[in-house]
Amino acid sequence: MKRLFYICMMCVLASVSAFSQVEFGVRAGGAYSSLVQKIEKDYDSGGRFGFSVAGLMDVPLYKGLSLRPEVAFVNQGGDYFSHQTEGGMNAHHKYSYYSIQVPINVAYTFYLSDIRLAVFVGPAFDFSLFGKMKTEETGVSTDIDFGSEKEPNLRTFDFGISAGMSVEYKHFFFSIQNLTGLLDRRTVKRDGESTLFQNNVTFSLGYFFRK
Repeated sequence: MKRLFYICMMCVLASVSAFSQVEFGVRAGGAYSSLVQKIEKDYDSGGRFGFSVAGLMDVPLYKGLSLRPEVAFVNQGGDYFSHQTEGGMNAHHKYSYYSIQVPINVAYTFYLSDIRLAVFVGPAFDFSLFGKMKTEETGVSTDIDFGSEKEPNLRTFDFGISAGMSVEYKHFFFSIQNLTGLLDRRTVKRDGESTLFQNNVTFSLGYFFRK
């Protein structure tokens, strides 16, 4: 029992020591987002500008490696064509909506004098909340009913890959991050219609609460 107690105490102390090295940060910036259609072998995208605000952690793993998860509130969207006919695609839809994004990045940081440079990559999860869509041909703007199997609504959940880099100086940092969705966002897709992916490129200024 004593041995088990000592082992448990060592695990607790190790956990406390590891947590004490965890650093927190915040960032905010602009984002260029687009809905990307894959039509046969070509890609076509329609984009818009939005924003992204996030809280993040930096958890040391080994030497320059760290785990850097984020929780971000994002305004994103884009536009695409649907209702494919023999004459082409004839319905143009525009979207602006809000999501919670959770990238779980692994970062590698190296130093140039007092400047920290980091590159990071990892999986990302996207949970869409609410937003508006507009069909150009009719001029009608309606709420997006995420998950509804009626066109032109979108799926609620997306999974993708996050990758980027950051430059930090005296706790402040600038980052560029790309999030590429891997799941088709269409809830309805007719035979011959294209797949649809969400893509974001975010430029942010941030601050790390480092000791």
